[in-house]
Amino acid sequence: MAQSKINNNTPDLRILLRNFFIELTLYGILVVGYFLICLRYINDYLTNMFHNNLVLYAFVALILIVAQGILLEWVTSFLLDQFKLDRLD
Repeated sequence: MAQSKINNNTPDLRILLRNFFIELTLYGILVVGYFLICLRYINDYLTNMFHNNLVLYAFVALILIVAQGILLEWVTSFLLDQFKLDRLD
């Protein structure tokens, strides 16, 4: 009887793998999009900052990394909720 409870509570491996690959694909698309936006709009600004004030550049780069991570997680969570897919927590 204990074994049947374990089997009922554990999600199907195929569903978990499918959701994982969907989430991985979403992350990939969003990271590439973010990268292209940064290349197009703030590349010159960051390059000038790198050559003129390295310490400020380091702080701005760290802020951009953290902001990208937060935004990426928020957008991916929102999209997965819209698709009604379970998350791998």
